Amino acid sequence: MRQKTIQLAIPVAIATGFLPAIAGAATIDSWNLSNVIKGPEVTGTATGESVVYDRVLPDASATTNGQIVYTAPEADTPGMTVSNVPFTQSQDNYTGCILATSGTACDGEFQSGKRFKVQATDTGAVDLVFNVTENETDSVYRVFQRLINVTGEALGGFKIELGTDIGGDFKASTDNDGLSFSSTVSMGPDFASSFSQFPFGLFGSLDKPNPNPLQLPGFFDTTSRAGYNVVQSLDSIVSTGFYGSYGTLFGNWLSQEDVPLGLLWDYASGAADPLVMAWDNGSQWEVRRGINNSLDGDNTKITAEDVFALAQDQWGYYDYGDISGVEAFLKGIPLFDDAIEDLANLNLNFAINLGSNFSGSTFTLRTTSIAPIPLPAGLPLLLTGFAALAGLRYRRKQTMVA
Repeated sequence: MRQKTIQLAIPVAIATGFLPAIAGAATIDSWNLSNVIKGPEVTGTATGESVVYDRVLPDASATTNGQIVYTAPEADTPGMTVSNVPFTQSQDNYTGCILATSGTACDGEFQSGKRFKVQATDTGAVDLVFNVTENETDSVYRVFQRLINVTGEALGGFKIELGTDIGGDFKASTDNDGLSFSSTVSMGPDFASSFSQFPFGLFGSLDKPNPNPLQLPGFFDTTSRAGYNVVQSLDSIVSTGFYGSYGTLFGNWLSQEDVPLGLLWDYASGAADPLVMAWDNGSQWEVRRGINNSLDGDNTKITAEDVFALAQDQWGYYDYGDISGVEAFLKGIPLFDDAIEDLANLNLNFAINLGSNFSGSTFTLRTTSIAPIPLPAGLPLLLTGFAALAGLRYRRKQTMVA
């Protein structure tokens, strides 16, 4: 375990505590920062983090398994917030949502920065506490969460729970206490009320409910999404194994430092996520996308709308030192090599019901990263090579730059 322990010299944290109250409470008011060291404001393209601990601060024995991260200019401190602006999505009515501090709305456009980002820095629980205000109505909040594996280990899955208190004092929610995961919303494939998936740019066809303004299917799988299957109860959502091709390609859920390199095209000059055009398949660059500069109706320039998925028998293969050859194959677009970080990023989709019969001034949303599980026998040799590649890729990058 690589838990971080808070030291005696603790930055000032908001330490209001979790004070119980006996009242009808049905509106989520705000994120309670009693167990959080709030991150700094960020500018430019800097990243900040609000570190979440297992005890109310200050407490010299507090430890952490995770943090909320945010990157300018998309988002700023503390990285997560609550909106109480009602909205309708897929014919479901929501009281509001829990989302990133990006300034976007709960019903903002596709890829508008709604997801708050929880980095799991170790296996174990990350407890996010929310303040509740008194109200005699029932509420439902959509949660836009991304869980990022930076534990340094491949993970076996995750568990999300509702309850009260934090750390060793956490008490799981029980039936009929006014706090539950919604089973009536239909936000996902097959009208699921909760689901997980790796980001669309890597896995998936163009079929709804996966909107993609570029009309470009996934890099690794052009037909099917990938993620973890889940089992939902009133008070927990638990992963039960992969669907799609992620597990076949990579084994368990990769930690961010172990994901393979890709050759990326920053087609929007930082205004959108770069497109993965090729990846390090363990022995060379493998190009899975092509360019047809007439697809956008204008053959005088190349845009992202000119990118298409190559059939498998059209994939190109190039030595690591021949990035210029890949660029020539792709009609001269400029490429840079970087980690395909979305392979460590899992989007979580669910909603929370808060009933008028809920008694208390706070509740806790607990996310637990499940420890690694053994890889099944017979997986391709590629899977066993990623740990070594994680160290080698940086040396190779320095060689290519020199």
